[in-house]
Amino acid sequence: MRIYFLAGILFAASLGQAKAQEGFVSESGAPLSYNVFDKNGKTFVNPAPDVNGTPFLKDDWRLATLVTNTNRRYDTIKTRLNILTQEVHILDRNNTELALAKGYIKEVILPGAGPGEKLHFQNGFPAVDEQDGNTFYEVMAQGKLSLLHSSRKVIATNKDVMSGETSKEYRLYEDYYLYDGKTMQRIKKEKATINGKEIKFKSIGDLKKALDEFNAS
Repeated sequence: MRIYFLAGILFAASLGQAKAQEGFVSESGAPLSYNVFDKNGKTFVNPAPDVNGTPFLKDDWRLATLVTNTNRRYDTIKTRLNILTQEVHILDRNNTELALAKGYIKEVILPGAGPGEKLHFQNGFPAVDEQDGNTFYEVMAQGKLSLLHSSRKVIATNKDVMSGETSKEYRLYEDYYLYDGKTMQRIKKEKATINGKEIKFKSIGDLKKALDEFNAS
């Protein structure tokens, strides 16, 4: 798979003054101009203009860190995550939207709501509940047990009983899982099993706190 970044010229020139490192980022913090030429990347055209809503986790573009399935890291890339197709979308230097092939990007790190907060999305987990290894999960806790948040969308058809008219919308489904390195355990009814013991929690925040303590022990 061949990938050429125009910004790589700038990056390569800097190698003489700095040690080799993965990825690149501009000193000013502004996104570098780049282009992706890849047989598995394609210009994005909305295939379902008649569907209400959005297939993306968030519509707005955010400067993200991307890690490819070959462990190459690229920083400060304008990105949004398509949770209908599980594809990562980027903007090239001409503001053309490109959809990278499913599975090509294995990690996406996005800015969170607060200062310094990061949202870490990752795929490569075991298949579960009609989700496969290309499905992105938000990694909320990581260690002996990981807490994974699944946000995915499907196209749902609604029918008006009175008029018979139909409409379509992107419908969001969310689930939480515990991952022990081998198996995925879906969390149900505010109960989870940690280290062979069933615990109850009032919120996902409480569960995350319990997992952070368990992973630190």
